[in-house]
Parts: sequence; C-alpha cells; structure tokens
Amino acid sequence: MNALLSRLSVGLFALTLLAAVSQSARGAATIVIQNNDSANTGFNDPTPVAPVGGNNGTTLGQQRLNAFQFAANIWGATLNSSVTITIRASWAPLTCSSTTGVLGQAGANGIFRNFANAPFPNVWYSAAEANALSGVDLNPSSPEISAQFNSNLGNPGCLDSGGTPTHFYLGLDNVHGSDVDLVAILMHEFAHGLGFQTFSDPGSGTLNAGFPSIYDRFLLDNSTGKTWDQMTNAERQASAISINHLVWNGSQTRTDVGSTLGTARFRVNSPGSIAGNYTVGTADFGARLSSPGVTSNVVQASPADGCSSVSGAVSGRVALIDRGNCTFVAKVKNAQNAGALGVVVANNVSSPAVIQMGGGDATITIPVLMISLADGNTVKSQLGGGVSGTLLLDVSVPAGADAQGRALLFAPNPVQGGSSVSHWDGTMFPNQLMEPADSGDLTHSVTAPLDLTASLMRDIGWSVASAPPTNPIDTPDFFVKQQYLDFLNRTADTAGLNFWVNEITSCGTDQACIDAKRVNVSAAFYLSIEFQETGYLVERMYKSAFGDAQGTSTFNGTHTLPVPVVRFSEFLADTQTIGQGVQVGIGNWQAQLEANKTSFADAFVRRTTFTNLYANTLTPAQFVDALFAKAGVTPSTTDRNKAIGEFAGAGNTADFGARGRALRDVAENSTLATNEFNKAFVLMQYFGYLRRNPNDAPEAGLNYSGYDFWLTKLNQFNGNFANADMVKAFITSAEYRQRFGP
Repeated sequence: MNALLSRLSVGLFALTLLAAVSQSARGAATIVIQNNDSANTGFNDPTPVAPVGGNNGTTLGQQRLNAFQFAANIWGATLNSSVTITIRASWAPLTCSSTTGVLGQAGANGIFRNFANAPFPNVWYSAAEANALSGVDLNPSSPEISAQFNSNLGNPGCLDSGGTPTHFYLGLDNVHGSDVDLVAILMHEFAHGLGFQTFSDPGSGTLNAGFPSIYDRFLLDNSTGKTWDQMTNAERQASAISINHLVWNGSQTRTDVGSTLGTARFRVNSPGSIAGNYTVGTADFGARLSSPGVTSNVVQASPADGCSSVSGAVSGRVALIDRGNCTFVAKVKNAQNAGALGVVVANNVSSPAVIQMGGGDATITIPVLMISLADGNTVKSQLGGGVSGTLLLDVSVPAGADAQGRALLFAPNPVQGGSSVSHWDGTMFPNQLMEPADSGDLTHSVTAPLDLTASLMRDIGWSVASAPPTNPIDTPDFFVKQQYLDFLNRTADTAGLNFWVNEITSCGTDQACIDAKRVNVSAAFYLSIEFQETGYLVERMYKSAFGDAQGTSTFNGTHTLPVPVVRFSEFLADTQTIGQGVQVGIGNWQAQLEANKTSFADAFVRRTTFTNLYANTLTPAQFVDALFAKAGVTPSTTDRNKAIGEFAGAGNTADFGARGRALRDVAENSTLATNEFNKAFVLMQYFGYLRRNPNDAPEAGLNYSGYDFWLTKLNQFNGNFANADMVKAFITSAEYRQRFGP
C-alpha cells in the first residue's frame, strides 16, 4: 500500500483538511478550522460513532473535527503568530485505488512578497508566515490555508489490496494499528500550508511570477553548489530530478539532523568471525530504535518461523525468526509473548535482500529488524557457539542526509507533481513527518530530536515558541481519559470522566494542588475495584501458577531479586479478556465479571505453560499445595480445604474446571493480595504508564534496578505512594510524556 501524503500546488499539497469554524488552538499561534463541507457530509456527517483514543466525539463529523483541531493545536503551540491562522477544510472523494491513494491535499491559500517587515525583498512567503512576520492579516477576507481530505478511505477499492479496507484512525493517541493516523496526516498537510513548500514549478523550473520563494533560498544542489534562487529555469528543472543531490541548506535543520536521523543497524558483536554491521529492513510497528540500542544473545526461535507460540528460550534474548508463513506482526508478537527483547527476521528470498516490514499492533513494544537471507544463514551458522547482537539507531550515520549532514529533499526522476521538492527524501530514518508517503511509525511531534519539520520552519523565518509545545497529557480531560485506557482498557464513561476531571479542575490555578490531584486521580485507577478485580487478579494468577522470576539489579549493589513473572504483553491481553464488558456500577457488572473470571481461569489452566508444570496425575492436595507454594503463602486450613474441595473428592486433577476454580482460590487469597500489593503497584507503573516491562529499553542496563528502587522506596513509606513520590515520578517522566507529545 502506498498512501501518498501530499500533492502540492501554490494552493494544495495532498492530504486532508476541515470545515466550518471550530474552537481555536491555544498557544503561541491561534489556528481555527473553517468547515467547508455541506450538510450531512464530511465534518457534518451525523453517523454515530463510539469514542476512540481520546477522541470523545459522538458523530463521525465531530470526531473528524476534533482530530483537525488537535493537530492544529500542536502547530499552534509550536509557532508564534499574533494573527489568527484559518484553515479552510473539507472532505472529498480524492484519487484512490486498491494499492495507492491520496490521503489529503493542502497548501498555502495565498502568497505575499515585499510586505512590511519582510526579511528579504522580492521573495514569496506563504500567507500564514507573511501575516506572522508583518503582524497584520494581509488578506482578511481569505483563509491562509486550504485543504481537502479523502472521503473514499474506508470504501471498497480504496487502499484495500489486502482484503481489508484501510480507514482513517480518528483517535488522538496515535495507537492506529494498521489504519492511517489522521492526526499525523493533518500535521503533515498543515506544514505545507505554513510554508513547507516551493511556489516554483519543479517540472519546468520556472519561478512563480519570476520571483523565488523563501523555501527556494534553502534548496541547494550539492553537485553545482547553487541554491534555487541562484539558478536558471533549466538548472532548477535539472535539480528537481537530481536524486541524492537536492539538499536543505538551512542551519537549524543541519544542526538538528545529528540528533534526529540515524541508520538502523543490526550489529553482531561476537563472535569476531562474523562481527560487524548488517544491512537491515525496518518495520512499521514495534519500538523505535535507540542508541545505544538493545543488546543480548541471539537465539533461533522455535518454531523457526514464529507463526505459533514461541518457546521460552527467547526470553531475555534477541529472537531470530525466519520470514514466511504468517505476518510479521504475528511473528514478533509471539516472540514478545515469550519474553524476547527484540526480533531479527531472516529473509527467505535473496532478492530484494531486505524489505520494509508492514503491519500494525500498538501492543508490540520491542524493536524488530530484517536481515538478508545470506546474512541470516551466516548468523545461524554461529548460534551454537553463541552470538551477541544489538538492534540500534546509529546516529553517526544519518540516513537521508548527504556527506555534509544536510537533509535530502525528494527529487525523483521524473518529477512527481505535487510531491517533488516539497518533501524530505524517503530515505530518512527514523521516518519523518514530511516524507512524501505515510509511515505507520510517525509520532505527534514536529520538533527535534523526533522530527525536523519545526527545524525547517525556523530556517525559513518562523519564530518558534520558546516554551515547548503543549502536551495533551497536561490537560485534565485528556489525562483522565488516558487513565481509563491505560488501567481499565476502556474509554471513559461520562459520569466517571466528569467526576475525575472535576477533582483536578477544582484546584483552579493552584499548581501544587493540581500536581497532587493528578497523582491521586491516577493512583485511584490502580486502587479501583475494577482494576483490582481484573488487572491485579491477572498478576496474582501468574504469581500463583508460576511463582516469581529472577531479575538483576544494581541498586545498592549488584544482586538478584524476585520479580513478577508476568510480562507486559501477557498482562495486557489477559486483562482485556477478563475485563471485557465490565464497568463497575453499570448493569449486572458483578455477574459479567464472574463469568469472565471463570472463563479466563478455565482457559488459563489449559495453556501449555501451565499443563507442562502441573500434571493432571497430581492429587488435589498436591496440586493446591504446589500453587500455594508458588504464591509464597501458607494457607489456613479453611483456605486449603476450600481449594482442594473444588475437585469434589477426585483422586487426580484432570478436571480443568476444578483446576481453574482452585487456581482462583489461591490467586484471590487475602494474604497473597496483601503480600503482592506493593510489588504489583510498582509493576503497574511500568505496565500502565510506560507500556513496557521494567527491564525493557530504554531502561538503563536493561535490568530491574528501577523496579528495585521504587519497590524499596514504596515499602519504606509503608505503601504510601504520595510520600514515596512514585506515581508523581512516572507521570512526569519524559518517557511517559513522550507517548503523547513533546
């Protein structure tokens, strides 16, 4: 699938925009969305929809408008302008086939030169920037940006080559799976309208009315040493198709390239005979590569193709999985479920050597790369003696930049109308917002070190807000909704949302009060009946079945310590299962919860990992005693007999239903619940807020030192999370905040 982001003219770059005026953005610039759709279409579509990813609109049109304003707010908080920026937007059936389509198109609705305070004479600026620089609206009767988005998306024949139609994801949390994240597309298109575009014609090389744009002054052909404003028409025409030679010569972008771009690497550290950097393909899903990356021993997955449950041999290791027989997402998910720290997929064909791995699954939190068939065979030949490998982002080699560290522009041969020159080159890594085609791993950031778009805006003369862009997690409404998603795995109910938002907003402007209320509100979700009876029960069932795992910590000296055995991917899937349809206080929720618990426990004891540990030839007493031993609890006679009694006098434990009930008896034991409470509370800081295991990247040392520190501190304060500053530390951490924005 090739989802094209923008097709440019002086007016339009391809993506999608909005209609009638919505609420304005708050921040350094005010951006309003002007609804240009007719009744019952586009932003006025009355189709009822359920809330999704923090977007609480009740109709399709309202959710579209909310997404537009959310994207506008990001730009509004980034750029400075005393003049309101208006985006006239609508939805229309744009070009689309089963394999390729224009998602949207947008651009400056007007251009100006020689206005008051213009930095350069006889140079074109987009209307929005010209207004910002001059301090007045140079054309009050006209919006600054025009845009349209593709209403065909989701219909048969539009990006449905895999058999399943692709839709715009209207959530605000970027958890879009295999669908297209509308917010990211909007941010891309708005950037075009703000000035990320040339007003010259790449096909003919002619300037607009004989004058260059401010953008042209930074377009440098590194083979001639000339910028576009210095060239003849013929030279510009040639430069527009000079693959790998058209670069951006702005100083701010050049500075930020070094902290933003890199090269994806699979680096074999040992043995020396095969050590080195291997060419890789990247994935549209999974954790972003980091520096210094994830390092561990490499082991072959079993089964080798990873298409069914993967053996525990990959736990704490990098799993090597063969391509073929199932999706890339399925392979990586199976490896993650088995505890792998990362996945390297070995290609099964020689050409092309590696590919970009498609797919989407927001629950995959480990990095994944592909190596060639030949390199895969090389690594496999040495696995018997041990292979150490690292999946990393090598920032010393910025992908998508020339030898001088200047960002490459998209200059294909032949020219692609509306795309050429006014985008970054598609070779950039990590993928950037302003590349010509959509990528599934884009963030909602426009600033370095995640993205170079704001860097270019500074080069062309925009004043960038000195304060960091507003992060939506700072707003009470978004914050509370995220607690529902992260801890209860559901969208917020209206009554609950209003109650918890009021807890925070009742502080008024008292920041100390707000900070304390945010901590208490968030902690309340862990302490809630709904979480204790779902997520916390899942953790205790794993504890009762499998005991503890062993982790390494360097806190107060290097040592090992018992840590919860359940991993994030297991916990998330199981918690969603046990909490399906449960909302405390609504309907017959107790009966639904009990039915879910019974069904889950029955399925849990049928899992191979459980049956391999507990033979059905065990007597009920042996079975129950083994569970209590794993749980670390000496039960009362009453509790022990109750669990044994689930088997109704049978001589063995072949009855799965009785096994499930007995496991629940142990997991729901009050002593276990007390003993495990603080351990689970610390674990949920990682699972709930950071969406990862305590020893996953970017954890320093990839160990349990952080978990150890917080558990020690929480115990020192007798479980008082506020005095221990635990919840506060996690919800104010950079790692948590970067999930939602800058």
